[in-house]
Parts: sequence; structure tokens; C-alpha cells
Amino acid sequence: MSCEINFKALDRKKDEILKDYHNRAYLVFKDNLIKQEIKFNGMPVKVREIPIEDNKVQGFFHVISEQDKRSKIRLYKEERVKYIPFISKMITEFEKCKYCTEDCPKIKIWTAPYLGKNSILRTKIFFEKYDYIVILEKRNNYYQLVTAYVVDRKDRREDLLKEYTKYNS
Repeated sequence: MSCEINFKALDRKKDEILKDYHNRAYLVFKDNLIKQEIKFNGMPVKVREIPIEDNKVQGFFHVISEQDKRSKIRLYKEERVKYIPFISKMITEFEKCKYCTEDCPKIKIWTAPYLGKNSILRTKIFFEKYDYIVILEKRNNYYQLVTAYVVDRKDRREDLLKEYTKYNS
């Protein structure tokens, strides 16, 4: 069986202004992650809603930007926007990888303590084929979407794969 998960990136249209691209991306984000109730391990997945900025929930900004370590300011990353459609598919359809015979790195899933704190558990869903990761944090009766991004540094990718091996052995 070949890969049955249909991954289609949300590319920016030629001559599309950034604001229109963001609005289009937000509609996809909202349709896939807010309007549609998705579940992981039988529990709902929710996005961080506040503070609302430019009529968009906070979870959206965690997906399209990354925090600068020095200034703590979130910096926009266009390559993050195009993968927004992947998030819900990776959360809801990852199990199809178990039965896939396509020669590709399968979606890898593991749960690890966040910053070494056993009380905070984060589940990472990593699709090596696209170098894309979705991070969920387990709460009492739901999972919180923390972020999702393209792993664009070799050292970060290696660290993730080491962590996967550690927590799946």
C-alpha cells in the first residue's frame, strides 16, 4: 500500500500579498483545527485561543513564527505557513503509516517530558519525509497544540531522532 495521507502544501500564489496569504492560511487553520473537532488518542485537540491578534487565535501565530531566543520576540517564518494543512492530517491519520509499504521514513510519534519535568508531557509527531513536526501537550482531558514547524537545522533533526530512539526503546 502506498502512502494514503494526502499532503498538499499551501503555497503562496504568485503576486499574492502577505496579508492575503495569512488570511487564506488562517482559514485553513481554523477549518482544520478549530471548526472541526479533531482527536488524538481519543481526546480532543485544542489550540491556544488567547490573546487574539488581528482576529486570529494565538495558536496560529505559534505555527507561523518562532521565538527568537535573545529578544523573545516571535519572528515570522513563511515556510511554516505552507505546511499548515499537514497539522490535522498528521494528528488524525498517522496510524496509516503502520500499514504503508511506500519506501519513506514513516511518521514517528513519541512522548517525552518537557524540559525534564515529568509532570508536563509533550507528544511529538515527526514526519521525516517532510522534516515537519507537530507538538502536542497533554492536559487533563485534552491535548493542546503547542506548535508545528519545519525542522530546518541538521542538529535539531538529529536531536529529535535521538529523543525518539530514547523514548521508543
